[in-house]
Amino acid sequence: MAEASKVSVKLFHPKSIFQLILVSFALVVLPLIAALLYAASSVDRLAAQSQQVITHAVKASETGQKLLEQITVMERNLRQYQVLADDILLQVYEANRDKFIETLASLAELPLPEALRQRVNQLAWDETDFYARVQEHKNDLRSLDVSVALSVLDKQAQQILLQSQQLIDTEVANTQAEAEQTQHNLFWLIAALVPAMLLLVAFLVVVINRPLRRLDDGIRRLGAGDFSVALKLDGPRDLEQLGERLDWMRGRLMEVEADKKRFLQHISHELKTPLTTLREGSELLAEEIPGALTSQQREVVELLQQNSLQLQKLIEDLLTYNTATRDAVLNLQSLRFDELVRDVVDEYKLSVMARRLWFEVELAEVSVVADMAKLRVIIDNLLSNAVKFSPNKGRIKVGLSSEADYAVLDVQDQGPGIAPAQQEKIFEAFYQGTDAYISHVNGTGLGLSIVWEYLHAHGGMIEVVDEGLPGAHMRIQLPLSQENLLR
Repeated sequence: MAEASKVSVKLFHPKSIFQLILVSFALVVLPLIAALLYAASSVDRLAAQSQQVITHAVKASETGQKLLEQITVMERNLRQYQVLADDILLQVYEANRDKFIETLASLAELPLPEALRQRVNQLAWDETDFYARVQEHKNDLRSLDVSVALSVLDKQAQQILLQSQQLIDTEVANTQAEAEQTQHNLFWLIAALVPAMLLLVAFLVVVINRPLRRLDDGIRRLGAGDFSVALKLDGPRDLEQLGERLDWMRGRLMEVEADKKRFLQHISHELKTPLTTLREGSELLAEEIPGALTSQQREVVELLQQNSLQLQKLIEDLLTYNTATRDAVLNLQSLRFDELVRDVVDEYKLSVMARRLWFEVELAEVSVVADMAKLRVIIDNLLSNAVKFSPNKGRIKVGLSSEADYAVLDVQDQGPGIAPAQQEKIFEAFYQGTDAYISHVNGTGLGLSIVWEYLHAHGGMIEVVDEGLPGAHMRIQLPLSQENLLR
């Protein structure tokens, strides 16, 4: 279907999507219009034909009835002439005979069946023969047996009347049969046309939707930061031009992304050297190696140490994020997820004791195939956020379970939570949310971005669970096995 759509678009290569839709509409509507015209013409033809046939049949029946009446009148005229011998009566006979001949001629002009036409011709011959005998015995017409001769004509006229009446029934039956045949033809035409139209509509939907779907997929990839696939649209020229512009934008975004990664890498490494010097110097001062310190000098040294540690954490986050986005190579191994979570939780004992926080841990035994170092970073970042944003004496719930083919880790705190409008943005690099969200805690805004990158490399996902409860609830899903990555 996809290959056929490519060929069809190339056949007429519309200039715009509007022209493509217009042509598609015409392709669907024209066969339907043709079918309607055929049905209308068939009905009109059948109606005209049936009206003409029935009219001829009725006229033939009326003419047959008229012939019977005229034969009766001619017989009466001849009988009266035989009795009265009045020439006027003979002239009346002649006039009625002329009418009979006209009636017979009008009947012969109708499209009659062959058997009825032969009987009409026979009646004309017999009447002509009888009239010749009348002319022959004109001076002694009493010697002519009029009743016997005209009874033959009368019987033939009755047969003509009977066949004419039967002709009406026959033509009505023929018309009904032809109407049924026309109805049958229309039924099969519609039966063939409807699936053909459905197939055509489906084909045209594919033709129209295919470039739009590719355009949507390309925009979604750009929005998700995937610049690896070139965007090329096959379709109307306006969509092709739009695809070229989007692909140009993809190239520019790739350059910007590369520049950003190079900047992060360079600036992080450049900052580490002077930072090391600052830390070593502050440690020497704190140990009073150069000499004893006053209380004010000690406060300054402590500030230097705290800020150098915070700066080191920022640089390490930058390096970790740069590595995660540039080259997230996995060193896969089978490990116990629950044991790793418990190890990382134990590392936060001093932090939670200082702020009187407590962990509520419920871990099922779950084994996964993953990169232990990166999985530890994922767990550490989630717990670090939970600890930082939890109020004093707060509770942090950590739960691990397995569902289908995934391990599910839930980390829930009692902090200020995450606003619904920010739930999709918090996984973006350097995004730290509003003041209501960040509260008194400062950070790089890279922790959840690193979690997202590492999970994406493992084929997993992270989401914010909005249960309407206080605090933030983060949930990650990690595949139990990595068959696709191990191939």
